[in-house]
Amino acid sequence: MKKILSIALAVLLLAVSLCAVSCDKPTDSGLAYGKECLAVASQLDALNGLVKGDADIAVIDSVMAGYYMKSVDTFKDYQVLENVVLAEEKYGIAAKKGNDALMGKVNEALIALADTDYKTVADTYGLTTELLVKADTVNPYASAADASWDNVAAAKKVVIGYTLFAPIAYNEGDGAAATLKGFDIDLAKAVFAYLNNKYSTEVAVEFIIIEWNQKEAMLENGSIDLVWNGMTITPEREAEMCISVPYLANKQVAVIKKADAEKYAAADAAAFAKKATDAVIIVEKGSAGEALVAPVE
Repeated sequence: MKKILSIALAVLLLAVSLCAVSCDKPTDSGLAYGKECLAVASQLDALNGLVKGDADIAVIDSVMAGYYMKSVDTFKDYQVLENVVLAEEKYGIAAKKGNDALMGKVNEALIALADTDYKTVADTYGLTTELLVKADTVNPYASAADASWDNVAAAKKVVIGYTLFAPIAYNEGDGAAATLKGFDIDLAKAVFAYLNNKYSTEVAVEFIIIEWNQKEAMLENGSIDLVWNGMTITPEREAEMCISVPYLANKQVAVIKKADAEKYAAADAAAFAKKATDAVIIVEKGSAGEALVAPVE
């Protein structure tokens, strides 16, 4: 028995030795970047976690990163890592699977507003270069005849789920005096104003804050009608939800301390992965960033 245990121990030690030589930490941990992934409730929480020292790198949307790095004093000592784009993406609006008629109306309005309100709202938030909808964009749900739009029209209300994610959705002011603003907030209002005018409906837009990783369940159980909050279009989401035409371009980027710029400087994402081997990465739970850093096998 002792001989068997000795052999087993020797084999184990050899395996550990070989792994120490040939295995890097991203492969060992299952992460695409870094040694550890912390998932928090929102992208803003990811940035705040970076500031608190919980992590070395935050992986978030470029749309958000550009706004916070330029506009918020809290992040004046942080920057987007130059030259490193971890993924290029497109945003879509989501409804429950099968609610094609509702999405058809949303698409119709986006396309109709492509040269007017869509551009005006984008200009307000500095997002004109990210616009994707054009006047000749094809609406894949134009002929949908299910009851989803009629139900919203009859209820005279559409409930939209969002998270705080400037400049997509954020509160201006404090407490009871705060006003909900943002690109998606203003665009949703413009879309339903257009639809109300065209179809003589009286659909009011109600926004409710959600936990991002609960969005699919909330669509399914009817707690919300739409997720309209800078949601990355993926094949998995397209299989689970009814998604609009792509309406905004985005990238996944790495936010770091300015003091760490030389430490993580890289020519591309592959070079960055090697430099970030020992880094703790922080992301939003259920986000495209989390899927990128810690892909589900």
